[in-house]
Amino acid sequence: MMLIVTSCAFLVFNIPVDVFFIGYSYGTFSANTPEDLDVKKQFYTAVTILSYTNNSINFFMYFVSGRKFRSAFVSMFSVCRRSRPGDTTALSNIHRHAGNTRPALPIHVK
Repeated sequence: MMLIVTSCAFLVFNIPVDVFFIGYSYGTFSANTPEDLDVKKQFYTAVTILSYTNNSINFFMYFVSGRKFRSAFVSMFSVCRRSRPGDTTALSNIHRHAGNTRPALPIHVK
């Protein structure tokens, strides 16, 4: 369901900008008068805003519609808060949760 919703939103928000660029490359949107140029600029602004809107709402669509995405998002930020006795940094905690069981090598500075 999440894939269908995201794909439909992508099409709705990006088809207008694609139509504009295809029409522009074929000379459909020629500006003969200052009024035509103003309309062209306004149309370009509107379709660009639609395209950027698609990019900005993707996160929210994934967050609302995907249970796995929500749980991964929450666990990504809760990893730094979980600490075990003896841990001095959140980085060692992240190192452990990444599945690496080897201890970190000491850094020697000369």
